[in-house]
Amino acid sequence: MAELRINTKWMAAASGEPEVTATAALLDMYVDNISLTRNQDIWAETVRDNVFVSAYPLAMWFASSWWRLNHEPLPTQQPGHDWRMVHELGAANHGFVWPRVIFIPDGEAIHVWAGTSMMPDQSVQYLQALEVPRMITLSGFQQSVERFMHSVLARLDAKELAGSNLAHLWTLVQEDLADPDAVRRRKLEAELGFDPEECPEQALDAALQWESQIGDAALSELAPAIAASGATPDLALIGQLAGAGGIVGTPDISPDSIAHLEHGAPWERAIHDARALRHLMGNVGGPVPDCSLHDLLGISSEAATNWSAPVGRSPVAVAIPLNDHQLKFVPRRRNLAGRRFELARFLGEYLRSSTREARWLASTDLSTSRQKYQRAFAAEFLCPIDSLTSFLGGDFSSYAIEEAAAEFDVSEQTVTSLLLNNGYIHHHWTDGLPYRMAA
Repeated sequence: MAELRINTKWMAAASGEPEVTATAALLDMYVDNISLTRNQDIWAETVRDNVFVSAYPLAMWFASSWWRLNHEPLPTQQPGHDWRMVHELGAANHGFVWPRVIFIPDGEAIHVWAGTSMMPDQSVQYLQALEVPRMITLSGFQQSVERFMHSVLARLDAKELAGSNLAHLWTLVQEDLADPDAVRRRKLEAELGFDPEECPEQALDAALQWESQIGDAALSELAPAIAASGATPDLALIGQLAGAGGIVGTPDISPDSIAHLEHGAPWERAIHDARALRHLMGNVGGPVPDCSLHDLLGISSEAATNWSAPVGRSPVAVAIPLNDHQLKFVPRRRNLAGRRFELARFLGEYLRSSTREARWLASTDLSTSRQKYQRAFAAEFLCPIDSLTSFLGGDFSSYAIEEAAAEFDVSEQTVTSLLLNNGYIHHHWTDGLPYRMAA
């Protein structure tokens, strides 16, 4: 995991609002040894790792964005203006030119993306892009921001500006952090896409009631996925899923059947677990028949094949605990290959947690750590990368990928993703950013 550092060298400023001029600084921001603020100052004709700005608007942005910055994942579609204002550093604004940096949480870590900013009409040109996003632990990110916040507040105190809006806002954040019930509500508001106290009270109460029934981990997956789909924030869709028909099964394996990897990125843990399960099955690299997958989940192959998804496209699929260790699977994929992959995702999610936890399992299109684990587990379990590359024999053409997808009974997208994630083919990011931004 990487480390975020934000440093300030306080400077004098000629004019402006008191809080802004008092916190004028040469500011640098690093992820490990990479400067995200490396820039070319057009007027001064210099290249340096720090930039002359005020730390106050940046601190205000961190404080006002705190809950969503830490808990609101990237939506599956192009994010809207509201989401971007609380995740893109440039929203600190106040007339300063900021680097193109995006902070995206996944439930375990903050992913930092950075792209160059070379606008010809700007006095500052940011030069550094990250080829791949860097991951910072959630606690590490919070500690880095808190250190920066304390330095700005100390500077304001020294300048006899202790009663600033920033001090008031940060006090509110600290009060909420000290109250477990407030943390619960703020986190859920953020997952639903709302700033503190802006979620309709009735909707928030309804969502909190679901938490006691489905578990907080499942709610943290379902709430943002349902909210991002445009459904009502009261999560009425959860009630529809609870009452829907499904494929009932009693898994024929327990989480304790394999030795889990307890460290590393979600996909690293997932690959380890998928390989451990294959070793247990005695099938290290061959295709996994449908009947083997269904047996592990304790479901009928006939029921799985004949399952008909509800009318309309659901943004989520769930597995709901019944009695006697039974689960009711409610898939959403209509094609057989997609449903097979979805069931493999549920298998991975089931294996990664204790059977004593009577909670829902949730599968979505979001990029949270749990969903990354599920997708990586299902891909490696159904189509092991070593077996895949052996089958392809160095041929990564579309025809070869199509043949491999048929061999392992997965989608061509799964094969392509495996090759991308393992470096056999290359992904062209949008200038170091996860989605297209205006120049």
